[in-house]
Amino acid sequence: MHADTPDEGMALSAYFGRASERIAAMHDELSRRAEELGLAFNPPEILANTRKAHVLTEYARDRRRLDELHRELFRVNFVEGGNLGADAVLMEATGRVGLNPEQAMAALDRPEYLERVQGAIRRSRQIGVTGVPTFIVDGKYMIVGAHPYEALRDALRQIAQGKG
Repeated sequence: MHADTPDEGMALSAYFGRASERIAAMHDELSRRAEELGLAFNPPEILANTRKAHVLTEYARDRRRLDELHRELFRVNFVEGGNLGADAVLMEATGRVGLNPEQAMAALDRPEYLERVQGAIRRSRQIGVTGVPTFIVDGKYMIVGAHPYEALRDALRQIAQGKG
């Protein structure tokens, strides 16, 4: 969750404290993995403030559209390279999943949705989540980061066999 990023977003290199060449290398590796799986990947140039996007997912949850909106926001961010902090981008995404865009954007001012997002951030920090994706297995094992399928499979097997 990047709800604390400035409203205008920030360069990935500034956020991660890495030179732009390292960010490019990381994107190249992710692009290669995506291509192997037949997936499109076009990362955004900036790290967006995702507070509004997260609030909208809570709104969508109450309307049984959470999965659809989550997938659409993921697509917008990682396939289109869209800015998830931009109101126009969020309005289009909510409309594409069958939500009323005006009503969805009005939900941004409803404190119960922001409270849910803030609660999720607190819980994530309490259990030590530092990156995405993070898989928590059996309530005690944590696998952080995008890993090749085989590595994730092997880690899950080790956990299942009690060797985690």
